[in-house]
Amino acid sequence: MIDLYTWQTPNGEKPILMLEECGLDYRLHMVDLSTGEQKTPDFLAINPNGKIPAIVDDEGGESHAVFESGAILVYLAEKTGQFLPAAGPARYETLQWTFFQVGGTGPMLGQWHHFNAAAPETIPYAVERYRNESLRLLAVLDDHLKHREWLAGDYSI
Repeated sequence: MIDLYTWQTPNGEKPILMLEECGLDYRLHMVDLSTGEQKTPDFLAINPNGKIPAIVDDEGGESHAVFESGAILVYLAEKTGQFLPAAGPARYETLQWTFFQVGGTGPMLGQWHHFNAAAPETIPYAVERYRNESLRLLAVLDDHLKHREWLAGDYSI
């Protein structure tokens, strides 16, 4: 059984979607970010970075944790043999777009939202910087998807 530790954020929802798509059984543990639950010793034992999401897989009697959304997606894909080609160019195409999201669109859109809507003070430079980079990254996605249905060949992580 897999224990998923997450919260209601875009990053926190990625493993839920993957677990559902893979048809895996899991227990959902909501980690309340507003109370700092992600900084408790119990959670830090699972993810020393103190961020959601994280999973603990105890299949086969041996328990191990995986944290960071991209690592979780790759782990689940490899565990089930779904949504990630096993080898070759198709695998690396899938991984490059996965990491494009993990290191690009996810953080940049998150920062844009934060500085535009959640920051205690408006910092025009920050709003403009993250807006421009978010729009640039979205344009990369739009351009890539002009003549294909999926970013990386087939439906994948």
